[in-house]
Amino acid sequence: MSSQIRENLQKFFVLGVSYRKTALDVRGRFSLTQMDQEALLRDAKEYGVEGLIVLSTCNRTEIYAHTSDMDLVTKLFLNYCKGDEKDFRYNGYSLQGSECIKHLYSVCSGIDSQIVGDFQIVGQVKNAYQLSENHQMINSFLNRLFSFVFKASKKIKNETELSRGAASVSHAAVQYIKDKVTDLESANYLLFGTGEIGKDTCSNLVKHMENRSLTLVNRNVEKAEALAKKFDISYRAMSHLTEEVEKAEVIIVATGAPHPTLMKEHFVNTKDCKLVLDLSVPRNVDTEIDSLENVLVISVDELSEHTSEAVQQRLTCIPQAEEIIDDSIREFYGWLEVTFLSPVIVALKDNLNKIRDKELEYHRSKMSDDELKRVEKITSNLMNKIARACISHLKDHHKTQSSPMETLNMIFQEPEAK
Repeated sequence: MSSQIRENLQKFFVLGVSYRKTALDVRGRFSLTQMDQEALLRDAKEYGVEGLIVLSTCNRTEIYAHTSDMDLVTKLFLNYCKGDEKDFRYNGYSLQGSECIKHLYSVCSGIDSQIVGDFQIVGQVKNAYQLSENHQMINSFLNRLFSFVFKASKKIKNETELSRGAASVSHAAVQYIKDKVTDLESANYLLFGTGEIGKDTCSNLVKHMENRSLTLVNRNVEKAEALAKKFDISYRAMSHLTEEVEKAEVIIVATGAPHPTLMKEHFVNTKDCKLVLDLSVPRNVDTEIDSLENVLVISVDELSEHTSEAVQQRLTCIPQAEEIIDDSIREFYGWLEVTFLSPVIVALKDNLNKIRDKELEYHRSKMSDDELKRVEKITSNLMNKIARACISHLKDHHKTQSSPMETLNMIFQEPEAK
């Protein structure tokens, strides 16, 4: 790999926090709302950042960028999250170049998910990519790289067992309920929040339980109504939240807000035991609820530890997935090589054609039309063979030399007059 391509790769980096190193409460401080993400993208564009993608999920908040100024991107990130520089130095990480590319593939394939093989991450990355594209923050490098990544993640899903079986945060919540709630079929359930995780949780609840004693509550009552009709269950407006909390034995919170949405005052009449599952990051269940005598609150990190046999089976598929990733990365590096050499190859062909045209013009008056056609065909074939040989040489030469264009200029420079 040439020094120029290495320099281009080093401009690609990721910085952020994830479940691997950072506790739930700290991850919550670095979480970015949709509004924050859009503002960050606008600022990055104004400061001249070439390309940038913001990913914020319950597992991680990461900024992928292609620019020479990592300090600027770090500053923009810290401007929009609640974490400070000291927090980030202790809990955060950054990766550059090849390490960053391998990390991106691991994230999008589900290998680096808190629940291995959780394929919801691909949709989340695609949404983040689309948001950046809407703000014109996808350059050619990011465009082609993420195209390779999405293609590889699809191949992993189709050709391996890494994402087979039910294992995700929403499924882990349902599995936890099945394992811990003894009166499963007679219990009353409340699902607060009908976003992507809420919808998936609702689907899992209905799929795995015959019980239809499930009520949906959402800030947007129309969304709750639409989902309730789909699964033939009940829904209520936000104004009835306290009433529904009182009735439910199991409460699942998936509101995805940047602040607590289920508060201690919602439990004012609570006397019976209740299980509360918080699927959001940052926490959407107020920490004061943890101290209530009859209420058990389970966080998303605790749920991730309560996974089924499907996850253990998925671990055996990681080597096969990594082979697909390694093949895809090699293809991407090949694209970088071709892209880097494209201007040189064009210049090579132009130089060869100029030589050919000059010679043909000199001999044109000495040949008949038929002779000229034959000579044009012969010289065209000859130029193509020379071009292919030179291109092959350039591809090898530029890996060790500073500039293939210098090599090309050396080949075609005019001889010094004697």
